[in-house]
Amino acid sequence: MDHEGLFKYVRERLPKPSDKEALEALAKASGVNYHTLLKLANGATEDPRVSTVETLLRYFREREAA
Repeated sequence: MDHEGLFKYVRERLPKPSDKEALEALAKASGVNYHTLLKLANGATEDPRVSTVETLLRYFREREAA
């Protein structure tokens, strides 16, 4: 999967921008800054850093494997 495909996978699993509690919990659990998650969730960031996508990808895949 390319970077764009990985980002789509991650974006589909993000909480809605209006769900502050879920975004805060994801920030704490994944180590990704809350404001970064908010920008990703509301579409303000169209091309995030590879390291951010990789961190979230790893987090979501570990949760799905459990």
